[in-house]
This record gives sequence, C-alpha cells and structure tokens, in this order.
Amino acid sequence: MKLYPFLLCGLLAACSTAPTSEQANKATANTKVETTQDTATPDMTPKGEFAQIDVTKSQQAMDEITNGNGEMINDILQQPNEYAPPVLYLISAIMFDNDYQDQATFWFYAAQLRARSDANKSGDNTTHAAVSQLNKRFGVNIAPYSMSNPDRLKAIVSQVLEWDSEQTRNYDPRWVALQGQDVTTQTKVNFAPQQKWPEIDALTRSQFRQGLEQALAKIKQPTAQ
Repeated sequence: MKLYPFLLCGLLAACSTAPTSEQANKATANTKVETTQDTATPDMTPKGEFAQIDVTKSQQAMDEITNGNGEMINDILQQPNEYAPPVLYLISAIMFDNDYQDQATFWFYAAQLRARSDANKSGDNTTHAAVSQLNKRFGVNIAPYSMSNPDRLKAIVSQVLEWDSEQTRNYDPRWVALQGQDVTTQTKVNFAPQQKWPEIDALTRSQFRQGLEQALAKIKQPTAQ
C-alpha cells in the first residue's frame, strides 16, 4: 500500500529534523527515501467524509517541533490526549535520542497501543499496514532496548495499559483512515460507530497485554542446545 501524505508524512518530516543519534539519523534517512517513493503520485485531496477528519492540532504540533520549538514537546506531554498517536511516536523517538530511554519506551508503546486500537476501529484493513510502518520506523532503537530487559518492559507496558484505561482520548481516531487505501477511492469513512470505540479500546488493551506476555515468554525460553 502507499502511505499518503497528511499526518504520517508530516511526522516523518518532523522527525528528520529532530536531534538524533547517528543510528536514528540513518533510519530517518531511509524512511525519507521510502516515503518519497511511496508517495510519488499527484497530490491527492481527501474527499467527502475524509476531508472532515481534523488532524490540524497534531500537524501544527509537529510543525512547531520541526521549527525548533522545544517547548512544544512539554505542551504535548502535559496534554497527550489531545494529539493523535503519530505525535506520541515522534516524542518517543526524541526522548530516546536524548537519553530518556524508559520515558521513550512508555510513549512508544502508548502510541502503538492507541494506533492499533484506532486501526481496529477502521473497516479499511490497509490502515494496519500504516501502524506497522510507524512501529518499524520509530521502534528501530526503542524496541531492541525494551526487549533487552523483559521485566522492565513488562512493568512499563503495564503502566501504559493502566494509564490509557484511565484517560479520555480527545483526538479524532479517524486519522488512521487517511493512511489507508480507501482515502484514494472512497468518500465515506468505513469506521466503527463512536459508541463502540470504548469497547474496541478495551479489547485492544487486552490483546496488547496478551501479545506482550507471549513475546516475553518466547524471550525467556531457554535456547535449544
């Protein structure tokens, strides 16, 4: 699938200008090449219900970070529920590259959890590929770090799940619909009704915990001789 501009493209652009380690710089450079190739199509304007999806606040936040406004990061951390998951991915990458590894791990998995639950609300299955790309690109350093200490990872993800269950998300979860294929051919967003969103979020948290436990169990299995 193609990852179309809008929020994801803005996120990648912001990340490419953030302070990064040498390894992160290489990963970002690769990401920029892939994104350019994926989106080398005529500019596409979302139509119908897609045009009503408001990602302005998140876009502006990433623009501020791109322009060197470090205070924007503090503003986001004070009101994380106001921003779509890609913004939290970006924050996690910046934190990690500035030696706040555990905080970065928290926000990376918070972003991943929310992005997954938003994709689970979408009837366009291609949105899951966009989430996978975000996990791959922004987990390049965080994932190996987190997996190096299973007990620490379990504790942090448990904090993420507890925190998320107590929060009210104020961003539009349909941001993820702008990353799917339907945005190029449809005018109506195939998305679960709003009254179903809390149920989907709760189910995703349960699945997230189960997935973590399965991953940790594999890590702890003794290597076959």
